[in-house]
Amino acid sequence: MQKFPFAVSLAALTLGSAGLAGCGQKTTTEAIQPVTEAEAKSVVADFATAAQSMDLPAIDKWYNDDVVAFDPQETGHILGKVSMHVANARFVDMKFDHADMPDPKIQILGPGQFIASGLAHLTSSTGKEKEADFRYTEVFQKQADGSWQSIHEHIDFPPKA
Repeated sequence: MQKFPFAVSLAALTLGSAGLAGCGQKTTTEAIQPVTEAEAKSVVADFATAAQSMDLPAIDKWYNDDVVAFDPQETGHILGKVSMHVANARFVDMKFDHADMPDPKIQILGPGQFIASGLAHLTSSTGKEKEADFRYTEVFQKQADGSWQSIHEHIDFPPKA
């Protein structure tokens, strides 16, 4: 299996008003209803659906303007939505049309933030690379309009057996 840039899926540490270090996104926890594990799993499922759509605008909408991401094919980190768009375009060019992300581990960080992490398996019916496995960690933050966006993503490959 060839390594590939996959900056569409999922992330690490969080930020904001509840938080740790940040992307500069300001939220008010007073107005945000607590996220449930069921809601978080639904967000992750919608995220996976966007990833397998190969629709670049649908994928891009999942990333915050100040997203920080790590991709196994990038040296250093990806900073901001513009750089994330470039990484997402490389992913779309790989033509993975199915993303299986079973049983994400959900960690609620606060009323409007959670981490999703796990293993994923991608397959393609038309791309050069037919399948790939990776580990992901994605930090999602609820936005003022009620949508969810990733504020931090970390993707790497599992060690070879």
